[in-house]
Amino acid sequence: MKQVFIGTTSALLLLAATAAGAQQAASDDGLDFLFESEPAPEVQTDSSPEIIPEADAAPAPYMGAESGAQFDDIETIPVESEEPAAPQAKPKPATAQLEEIVVTAQKRQQSLQDVPLSVTAMDGDFIKDINAADLAEVSNYVPNVRVDADDLGSPQIFIRGFGTNAFNPSFESSVALVQDEIYYGRPGYFTESLFDVERVEVLRGPQGTLFGKNSIAGVFNVTTRSATDLLEGDARYTYGENNAHRVEGGIGGPLGDWGAARISALYRTTDGELYNNFLDRDEQSLTQKAARLKLGFYPTSTITTELLVQASDTEAPFWPFQIHRLDDDTRNYLESFDEGIEDDPYDFKTSFDTEGYIEKGSESVGLNTKWDIGDLGGLHDSALVLVLGGSRFNIDQLNELDVSPADISRLDSHEDHEQFTAELRFSAQADSLFGLGQAVDFVGGAYYYQSKYTLLARIIAGADLGSYAITPDALQLITGAGGAGGVLGTIGLPGLPILGDILAPVIGEDYFQFDYDQDVTSTALFGQMSWYLSDHWAITPGIRFNREEKKVDSHGSQHCRTAALGICIMPLLLGANDYEQAGLNREETDVSPKFVLQYFGDSGVNLYASYARGYKSGGFNSLSYTGEDLEFDPEKAVTYELGIKAELFSRTLRFNATIYQTEFDDLQVLAFNGLFFDVSNAASATSRGLEADFQWLTPWSPLTLTGSFGLLDASYDDYMDAPAPIRDADGNIQIGAEQDLSGERIAFAPEASGTFTPTLDFPLFGLVGRLAADVVYQGEQYTDTDLDPETRVGGNTKYSARFSLSNEARSWAVTLGCNNITDKRVLNQVTDASFFPGTYFAQQAAGRQLYAAMEIRY
Repeated sequence: MKQVFIGTTSALLLLAATAAGAQQAASDDGLDFLFESEPAPEVQTDSSPEIIPEADAAPAPYMGAESGAQFDDIETIPVESEEPAAPQAKPKPATAQLEEIVVTAQKRQQSLQDVPLSVTAMDGDFIKDINAADLAEVSNYVPNVRVDADDLGSPQIFIRGFGTNAFNPSFESSVALVQDEIYYGRPGYFTESLFDVERVEVLRGPQGTLFGKNSIAGVFNVTTRSATDLLEGDARYTYGENNAHRVEGGIGGPLGDWGAARISALYRTTDGELYNNFLDRDEQSLTQKAARLKLGFYPTSTITTELLVQASDTEAPFWPFQIHRLDDDTRNYLESFDEGIEDDPYDFKTSFDTEGYIEKGSESVGLNTKWDIGDLGGLHDSALVLVLGGSRFNIDQLNELDVSPADISRLDSHEDHEQFTAELRFSAQADSLFGLGQAVDFVGGAYYYQSKYTLLARIIAGADLGSYAITPDALQLITGAGGAGGVLGTIGLPGLPILGDILAPVIGEDYFQFDYDQDVTSTALFGQMSWYLSDHWAITPGIRFNREEKKVDSHGSQHCRTAALGICIMPLLLGANDYEQAGLNREETDVSPKFVLQYFGDSGVNLYASYARGYKSGGFNSLSYTGEDLEFDPEKAVTYELGIKAELFSRTLRFNATIYQTEFDDLQVLAFNGLFFDVSNAASATSRGLEADFQWLTPWSPLTLTGSFGLLDASYDDYMDAPAPIRDADGNIQIGAEQDLSGERIAFAPEASGTFTPTLDFPLFGLVGRLAADVVYQGEQYTDTDLDPETRVGGNTKYSARFSLSNEARSWAVTLGCNNITDKRVLNQVTDASFFPGTYFAQQAAGRQLYAAMEIRY
């Protein structure tokens, strides 16, 4: 695999260099017409990158893949001939070029082509074009990135094979979410409302120097739209399959000379695809409401302040699981409750008895103040920025743990999170570094994060627990034996539903409760500078010093009528006991450095090599049954990258590619123990791979080609005590078994992924038509830590298409589209089933989705 990466990269570098050389040779030989219809205007004579003043940089245009643009964003530059054209000559056609993409991946506004990182950027228009409702759908177009958001409270985000299963709330996300410069500290923020977006940037690899402790795998950097000096508004209505409605809009403009404002809102509903036969209801229905206000103040000509206020609320049934691969004894038991019970995970049908729900929401306030100081001594474009943010986030949920028509167990969980963040940074430019080299620009500052998180969760015995207790499944869990154990196991009783009815009044309330309180305080100092040594070379060193303190009180308790006798049924099944661990404390420090070497070519080909380090903090298991082994260590990562960023053929082709190697130590993992997840560190792992994307304004002017691809080889270096599959090679049940996964592939790490999008613009009855298609490929991958063959999801290719009609100014547009045209049935994830050893839970990806949208702008 390593040789493949090296060979592929060499070929890419050779291709870029050859293309640039061919273009130059053609120009020298008078053969420019092979590459362009007109001579390209000189954009910049200095080969060093242009530093864009933060206050003056324009918002980023459309970005598909790492560097895309759509036709309404193409910069058309008329070319003037050096000699006057003859009076009878026709005007020469304009030359279309890709528009510059401006990103904030390094805490200042820069051209994407100058940023020495593996970054994919997409603007709000592209997100609307693909009809993406959340970051999970956006991630399908980002190489080596996977977001699974079926569980709205605990989404899983992976970059380059590394991420976090957030079902156990002890774990913080390995991928940071930053929106409007505010870091949000719970994974559940990833499934908050996505609307009125200006740009989404996905930064791959550790970003600890500028973005902090929990960006070890990467960052989703989201920027929403702000008010401008022009009165403008837009609205969009979408109707789709399964009674899906989405209304989104915003309006903003100046409030006189002293400020501006923009207000935007979202209302979204859908019935979803998954139908519960037992309860006769839709299990993926959803209602989401959100609103945002951005109010800008200009107290002086050099000071600008933006106030952000936003709120989001989501309600849905819970949760979207189907039973998969029922074994005979489990099927016999469940058929007593539902004769139609089935285990086909591809039919969007399920059967369970709990009317579960999830209600989640957040309220956030932010204040971003910038003081453009200007010249300060020998510094230029000096600026001081203060970003303050506060947010509250909550989840209330009740869900079925057994996902069956039998009432065995439910999880009742309540989470509350409050956070406050503050960042003060100073940026400036200098003509040189103490007279050496050329320009220097730098940014540095201090960061503070404080949060309080509380969890109250109960695993509650259901009314049918008494009948379940005599089944082989129950005895396997209780005894931990491969067979059912005892005489009852030999007889193989199917479980008698009437026994549950008889025992339920006797058992009464029976549950195990978790009480978990956590306070986190994190402070950091950071700095980074780019020093342009010459017209062609630059170096970028950076460093971040971080200190964190985490205080935890953790308490587990069993509750039932017979607790004094020590025979509560639910704790017995869980192997749980009372414990109290108060006053737990962790203090840790970290240094996250980076170093980048860049080369800027004269022909539009830039190269970079980088080293970066990041870490994710340790913590305590919030869902422990015994109170033992609560603590887990921080994980750390080091990454090396070689990248190329090229704009060729008079800026009609943009091609960016990166090869990388990332080494993780003390990788944090969740291991399924037969009913719930334990937390631990999995020694070390390595990921190496390639990611690339391109955008080409083809010689046939109506056609644009955009695409991306990723290659990924991620495996454990050392993981000797990993959980083993619930069934051994002979098909026998093994509870709590372990295996050596050293050298094996990591879950959620497909070997290959890619997208290809041709877009065609054409006149139609005096209007503008646009036809686009998407080909999205995802390679096969394991979807559970134990690498059980039953949890492997095969590779798949999905096709989407859309047609839109608009006026030339695009002040209105009508779109018809279809995602997953062939109705490809794919599983997002397969995991071991709770209470039924040898059976699995499956989450099914969306099927075919037809939709229509109407949009107006002014």
